[in-house]
Amino acid sequence: MKVLFVCTGNTCRSPLAQAIFQQMTDEEGISDMQADSAGVYCGYGEPMSDNTTRIIEEMEIFFTHTSQPISQKLIDGSDLVVTMTRGHKRLLESVVDGAKLFCMDDISGSGDIDDPYGGDMRTYRAVEEQIRSGMGAVIEKLRSVSDGSFVE
Repeated sequence: MKVLFVCTGNTCRSPLAQAIFQQMTDEEGISDMQADSAGVYCGYGEPMSDNTTRIIEEMEIFFTHTSQPISQKLIDGSDLVVTMTRGHKRLLESVVDGAKLFCMDDISGSGDIDDPYGGDMRTYRAVEEQIRSGMGAVIEKLRSVSDGSFVE
């Protein structure tokens, strides 16, 4: 099972969500779930922001990342597409099957996850906490897809 996390530039929120997902599934011993990330307005090959890199390094997981724009191939290869905001979701509604397109708020009630780009570490940590607090619900949603009990 695979989830695709989507934000704007694919340098802050979505790679952080991907790393948190990886950390949580590793800790739970879940080997049949994977994550990727992409941006709605980005190019290929940009590094993560410095503060995102710092947080991920503190998580002590192996994680390499460069930005990539969302593509039909990434969408088709995913069981769930999870956006960081309702605005991102609206942008993708015409190209992603509605049955697998959600924003984090739809799944976890976390609200839109604001872009921390350019902010200080306190701003990034708040985003990390917001993503982390909703990630269990994302993992459960992906489980419901895999066992056929998926309901909106």
